[in-house]
Amino acid sequence: MKPKLAFILSLPRSGSTVLTAQLDRIEGVVCAPESSFPQILGHLTKAERGNPHHLAALYLAATFTPTPLDIEAAAACMSGTDEEILIALGLAVANKLGRDPARVRSVVWKTPRTVGMLASPLATGGNFIIIRRNLHNVYESQFRVEFGTNNRKPFRFAVFRESYEHAFARIPAGRKMEIEYDQLPGILPQVAAFIGISEIKPWQEGRSNLEMAAATRAHMTEVTSEFHNRDAEKRARLDPAQVRALDKALAMARPLRPFLGPVRSFFDRQSLGHIRQRVANEGSSAPKAV
Repeated sequence: MKPKLAFILSLPRSGSTVLTAQLDRIEGVVCAPESSFPQILGHLTKAERGNPHHLAALYLAATFTPTPLDIEAAAACMSGTDEEILIALGLAVANKLGRDPARVRSVVWKTPRTVGMLASPLATGGNFIIIRRNLHNVYESQFRVEFGTNNRKPFRFAVFRESYEHAFARIPAGRKMEIEYDQLPGILPQVAAFIGISEIKPWQEGRSNLEMAAATRAHMTEVTSEFHNRDAEKRARLDPAQVRALDKALAMARPLRPFLGPVRSFFDRQSLGHIRQRVANEGSSAPKAV
């Protein structure tokens, strides 16, 4: 039986990594490393698509957490349709992590960055899980991560958020499941069923990609351990002035959502440019697997 594809989308810092970690423990599920590769596939030239090693280099450059695949292993997956490529990469990851690819029923890609590039993911026939978190918690987290620097101004953050919601609205209703961070882990049975897993039981072999990543990235150990939702207590400590400023910015930005497609496209094209430039800069020394 061919595995089904699923994509986890969210505003950054909204719980997509926590959801990925919980799904990746379920037998039959393999979660690929976080990557923009599913989105950029639909925006590559014919020449790029025709070179498996170049495609593999793009995969490695577009992948933001450690992957067990080196360029040769990735290149071996780069033939066929977008769906076939994304499934092959997921099965190769499972194999490298000691999980039997023949037992994989769902390949899940966590892709929360270039969310406006939907042509390729939509063409695969895969389903989409959209996870949202209380925006006060998401905004507060921008001050604790290096890549959140640009979104520490309330109105910029609000516009950025609305550009994501504009992209989410383009996904057909029958192919997306929308959940809240506060519903975890209780909603896992419904999520599992949505991605084609009828029974939740743990893998008895191998390990998850996030467990592998946590061995070299200490900040990821939190999501691979038991989940504790502390959002309510974090919100209780927020500066009331910050809360008011964010609420005002969110109210101002909400009417702009229908017009923010070009904004999302700008950021997504910029991300694709960075990925291509990374491959060009590294030449034959393609990004290495971990």
